[in-house]
Amino acid sequence: MNKSHFPILLYTLMILAMATWGLSWTNAKVLSDYGPSSVVVFWRFFFSSITMIPVLWLTGNDFRVTRQGMKYILTGAVFISLYNIFFFMGTDKGSASVGGIIVPTFNPIITFIISVLLLKQVVYRKDIIGLILGFAGGVIVLQAWTLSLEQMIANGNLYFICASVSWGIMSIISGRSHAHVSTLSFSFWVYTISTLIYLGATWNKDILLIFTYDWIFWVNMFFLSTGAMVFGTTVYFFGTARLGPEKASAFIFTVPVTALFFSVLLIGERLEMTTLLGGIMTMTAVYLINKSHAQQEPID
Repeated sequence: MNKSHFPILLYTLMILAMATWGLSWTNAKVLSDYGPSSVVVFWRFFFSSITMIPVLWLTGNDFRVTRQGMKYILTGAVFISLYNIFFFMGTDKGSASVGGIIVPTFNPIITFIISVLLLKQVVYRKDIIGLILGFAGGVIVLQAWTLSLEQMIANGNLYFICASVSWGIMSIISGRSHAHVSTLSFSFWVYTISTLIYLGATWNKDILLIFTYDWIFWVNMFFLSTGAMVFGTTVYFFGTARLGPEKASAFIFTVPVTALFFSVLLIGERLEMTTLLGGIMTMTAVYLINKSHAQQEPID
C-alpha cells in the first residue's frame, strides 16, 4: 500500500469503528432487557475472543506475549471489564443517547489530562480549544444545566461517567502496550482474560439461558461483540498505537452523533435541536485536535 494513503485509510477505519461504537449504545439498551448485565458482558467477551482467533491466524500474529506485554494485557483486562459493567449498568437505567454523549465526550478529556499530568504530553493551543469545544458540545447535547446530581445517579449518568474514566485509562494502556505486544494479540488476550473475569462473576447465574432467546438478541449481540468489540475496539487500539492515545481518543467525539442517529432510528428516542448543534461542535473538536499536532504550536 502507498504510504501516503495509509493515514486516509486509518482515519476511515477509525470513523467506521466509532460508528459501531455509536450503534453499541442501542445494542446494549436492547440487550439490557434480556438478563443481568454480567451475563451479557460475559458473552460479549466470549464471542469477541472466539472471533479474534481466526483474525490473529490470518494476519500472522503470534499468540505468545512477553512478560512485560502480559502486564499491559492484565491491566487492560481489568479496566475494560470495569468499563463494560458500567456501560451496561448505565444503559439499563438510562438512555442509549445520553450514554452515547457522556462517555465519548468525557473520555478524550480524561485521556488528555492523564497524559499531560503523568506522561508529560506536550500541549498545543488547538488541543485545548478542541477539548473545550468538544466538552461544550457534549454539555449542549445533554442539556446538562437541567440535571441535578440525584437525577444523574437515578438516570444512570454516574455509571456513564465511571465508564468514561475506565476507558480513558484503557486508552493510555493500549497506547503504551504497542512496544511490547501487537495490537491484535493485545485485543485477543484482553478479551479472553475479561471472559474469565466475568465467568467468575456469573458463577451463580444461568449463562446458557441466552440460547433460548430470539433473533433480536442475537443480532444485537453480534453487532455488540463482533462489530463494536472486535472490529471497533481493535481498530481503536491500532489507532492509539499509531496516532497516540490523545489523537485517537479525539475520534470518540464522533460517537455521540452516531449514537443519537441509531437510537432515534432504531429505538425511537427523540432528537433535539441541541443534539444537532452539539454534534457539529464535537466534529469540529476532532478536526482541531488532529490538526494541532501537525502544526506544532505548543503552549508557552
